[in-house]
Amino acid sequence: MAEERGPKYEWMRTLQDPSLVWRFQRFFGVKKVKEVVRGPVWVALESRLMPTPLPEHVAIKTSPDLHNSSGGGEHRYDLRVRKVRQEQFQDETGSVCSSGYSSEAESEEASIIYYKIGNELVHLMFLLGSSLGDEAFYSLFFAFWFWNIDGAVGRRVMLVWMLVMYFGQGLKDIIRWPRPTMPPAVHLESKWALEYGMPSTHAMVGLVVPGSVIVFTMYRYIYPFYLWVAIAIVWCVLVCSSRIYLGMHSVGDILAGLTLSSIFLPLFSPIADSVDNFLLTSKFSPLVTISLSVLAVILYPGRDRWTPAWGDTTVIIGSYLGQQLAYWLNFQLGLLVPANLPPPYPILWPTWDQYGETMFRVVIGGVIGVATRAVFKPVSFITACYLLKVDWREVKSQKNDTKNKTKLTVELFYKFVTYVAIGFNVCWVSPVAFRVLGCERPSFYTEI
Repeated sequence: MAEERGPKYEWMRTLQDPSLVWRFQRFFGVKKVKEVVRGPVWVALESRLMPTPLPEHVAIKTSPDLHNSSGGGEHRYDLRVRKVRQEQFQDETGSVCSSGYSSEAESEEASIIYYKIGNELVHLMFLLGSSLGDEAFYSLFFAFWFWNIDGAVGRRVMLVWMLVMYFGQGLKDIIRWPRPTMPPAVHLESKWALEYGMPSTHAMVGLVVPGSVIVFTMYRYIYPFYLWVAIAIVWCVLVCSSRIYLGMHSVGDILAGLTLSSIFLPLFSPIADSVDNFLLTSKFSPLVTISLSVLAVILYPGRDRWTPAWGDTTVIIGSYLGQQLAYWLNFQLGLLVPANLPPPYPILWPTWDQYGETMFRVVIGGVIGVATRAVFKPVSFITACYLLKVDWREVKSQKNDTKNKTKLTVELFYKFVTYVAIGFNVCWVSPVAFRVLGCERPSFYTEI
């Protein structure tokens, strides 16, 4: 950690200072209502969850930032924080620790910061900005891009995104610097609280994704270049600032993420064309990509404690592999052929009828994606348990822990298989369905 280094690392300590995060939060309207001291582990809850009036047996600490200094005596405040955390942050496998506060809070009484949002509009803006860096957003973003815009650009952008996310997530679990501490910072978002903070992968993809879209479209389409550069800058600033506002990253985390993405973007972008060509045309590319994907999941560096990062990285790798296999099959079957006209192409805005077809593709493709997940998630989970000769009900009820190799293997297996299937169906089954239903995008099978 930076705090343990010598004087020459003073600048690093300054950038990692959680008080900078709190000053940013306070500037945009976040207010601390009460700090309830109960143990070394802290959680943040909205003030509307605070009992009114405060019951007896309360230990209240008034921070220097709080104007309301009234509070009870030095007694214990027996809140059911664990129950609240379970209701709010329970993950898809029924485990709490995978997406909530630190697992240490499971066996200890957690101290609480009650906070209030001063400006709801600003809060919503930052929530939107943070969502622009989430994996859930990119699952929709890439699916929409493949179905409605340009598969050739989508494949290249997704390749760069996958590589950047893998290295970024891996570096988090190698560096192992914590997120901004509470207090003074307030974690307004807790689903990523178990992950380490350095570097910010939100900041990395906040720069890399809009940047790579520009790189891969600037010579392919005719459009107002500087307008899209301005949009990319706004996108990146909004993503980065939202992570500080939500208390998830320090200034140092953000700057490190931006620095790394500034290195990775010019490093990966030039090879994207040749890599994409090999992955489409070579009969052996599935062997290469499947082998490398499995190897990347196995060799992921997170080993010291359980975090969602390993599973999230597996989802990203599986999604990319699925779409790559789908486009490879399209090419090998002769469905994917070069366009008759070379780039650059003018951007043709859709008519009202085409807007309708766009929405129809989103709905049909979304149904296929949801159905794929609904089928493959339980089937792959149970299959993994069967192969390991364990009871799937027992595995599902177990807590996530890196020492629990069975639970870890099952989780990584089902996420990998499920998202390979989703990626494949998004880029192969869905376009076939669009063709059958008469809403196919005409240029889909010409984007090489």
